[in-house]
Order: sequence, then structure tokens, then C-alpha cells
Amino acid sequence: MKRQTKQNWSVRRAPGAVGTFLLARIKALLRFLQLGKKSGALLSMAVATAIYTWFYQWEFALGVTIMVLVHELGHVVAARQKGIPVTAPFFIPFLGALIMLKRNPRDAETEAYVAMGGPLLGTIGAFVSFLIGLVSGHAMFYAIAYIGFTLNLINLLPIHPLDGGRIASTVTRWLWVAGAVGGLFVVIYLRSYLFFFLWLLFVWDLFSKYVMYRGRTADYSVWGKIEVPYEEIPGEDWMLKPFRENVELPYRAYSDMEGKLWVEIEWEEAGAVKPVKMLEQGLIRSVTGLKVERRWRQSPKMVVLRYQIDYEPHENENYYKVPNAVRWKFGLGYGALAIALFFMLDLVQNLMASEGGFLQSLRK
Repeated sequence: MKRQTKQNWSVRRAPGAVGTFLLARIKALLRFLQLGKKSGALLSMAVATAIYTWFYQWEFALGVTIMVLVHELGHVVAARQKGIPVTAPFFIPFLGALIMLKRNPRDAETEAYVAMGGPLLGTIGAFVSFLIGLVSGHAMFYAIAYIGFTLNLINLLPIHPLDGGRIASTVTRWLWVAGAVGGLFVVIYLRSYLFFFLWLLFVWDLFSKYVMYRGRTADYSVWGKIEVPYEEIPGEDWMLKPFRENVELPYRAYSDMEGKLWVEIEWEEAGAVKPVKMLEQGLIRSVTGLKVERRWRQSPKMVVLRYQIDYEPHENENYYKVPNAVRWKFGLGYGALAIALFFMLDLVQNLMASEGGFLQSLRK
């Protein structure tokens, strides 16, 4: 199923569409591997470690993977504390890892709490590596701690989809503006095309949401198909009758226990009913059958209906309304964690400099 805005609004949700596309590809990969939660996480973790080992020694490669794992476990623990089920971590070499929430947060405070869990536990993990290096005298642990502190500090940038962007929504959304400006300097410093891509999507999303289309609503569309084998189509003379195209189809919309919106589409002429899980909550405007294809050269023979669902996304006006006490709590925690990471990065850099630098620390 593909999701896209209508023609007049195609640019507004481009960042979300790209992110949704990437997540969908990852989900498809996990289904292809036919792995359970734990085995899939372990396999992706092993693959990431093996790739890091290609460039560095295996001890350092394993240490970096553990730093990423600890960060993601912070999100898992925080999400479970809020009663939100999550997937197991999926590792992506040189990008980190990700978990996916099986239910959307009800408010910005919950979203910020889950987001804060990653950098908080990740910083603790990096600090443990720093202490091991301090006690044992092995400079390699300084290098691992340096990577851990750096990853968690970058994640605190107030840019979506980074953790800092989600935390900032609870403190003040003006931090997103600071993230848009500061993120450009980070792009220049890191010289990372990937981070530039994320920053560009974030800036465009801000501009389109709060400047270009401020105060305006839009309808969005998703597309998919219904496939019905020949032998399951009711009636004996259906081959002699053309299927109607460009007509509205009967449907039923409902939400499940996890808050996901489903649309049950009925294709009466083919005697088929297909449930479709929507990407987000919204008001369904219409379901239209666009085009019918007869695939008689394949086995089994199929009749395929291309459909389009038009809907208006639901936007909770109270989502970002949080008490001032909560804003101060997250603001102080966010600032304190960022300062601590800056301090530890400077300290670890000085220790590695005394050992001959980052690369030299890996050999000790």
C-alpha cells in the first residue's frame, strides 16, 4: 500500500512519506527473513558488528554495537514504562538502530519520555565504558566511550526524527527553529550526506507545516490492490460481464485496541473483502475502485482491483499541551544531559590526545 497526498498538496507531506517508505522497506525485510523478535535483533546486531570489524578491530566494533544497543534499550524500557509495546531493535550499520512503537503516544509528554530514555541510558553506557578505560588503562574503552557520547549528543539535536526533536516538542517547539539553524552547522562539521538529508527533510517539514500551509487542512490518499483468484469469484458468467471502474466502494472503518485505524473494503462484484491498516488515524472521505486487471497468464489466475482511499489525517489539538511543571522537568533534564555530554566528550578527547589520538587509542 502506497501513501501520497493529492496533487495540490504533494509537497507538504513529502518528509513523512519518505520516512514511511524507509520504515516499510525495513518491515518488509524483517518479514522476508521470517525471524522472531530476538533472533532478528541478534542477526542484525551480528551483521552490524561484522561490518564494523571490516574497518576496525573486533573489540572496538563490538563495543560500538553495544553502545547502540544500550541506547535503544533505553527507549524500550521507557516505552514499556508507559505501557507502549515496541519491536525489538533493528541494527543498521553506520546509522545506528531503531525500534518501532506498536502504538502511537497519546501526548507529547509520553513521546518525550520515550525519546529521553535512549540518550539517558546511552550516556550511562558510554560513561561505564569511560570508567572501564580509566580503571583498566586500556585506551580503547575511551574510544568506545567517545563514540557513545557523540552518538547520544547528536541524538539530542532538536531535529525530527532524532530524539531531541521529540523532547523539544514538550519543552517548546521553538527549539525546532534552533535545531534547524544549529543542524546546518552540524552538517558542515560532520560532512555527512545522510545527516544533511535528514536536516533537509526536517526544515522542509517545518516550513510547509508552519509557513506554507499554516492553518489549512488537506486530504491525503493511499493506494493499494485487491487480488482475487478466478475460482473464488461468485457466479458462472462473471467472465462475460465487465467489472466497473472508477466507482466508490462500500467500506467500514474502525480502530483496534492498539489505536490503529482499519478500513474494511468490500468489492461486491468479486465477492471480496479486504482489511487495510492505515498509516495514521484520520477521517475517511471515500474509497474508490480505480482499475481492474485480469491476470490470466499467471498461476493462479487473478482479477486485481486497484483502489484509492481518500482521508483527512486526525490532528490532536491538545497533543502539545503539557503543564508548565512538565516543561521545566524535561527542559532541565534535556539541558543537563546535553551539558554532561559536552563535558564528557571534552574530557575523553583530552585523554585520547594524551594517548596519541583516536586511532592510536584503538591499538592500546
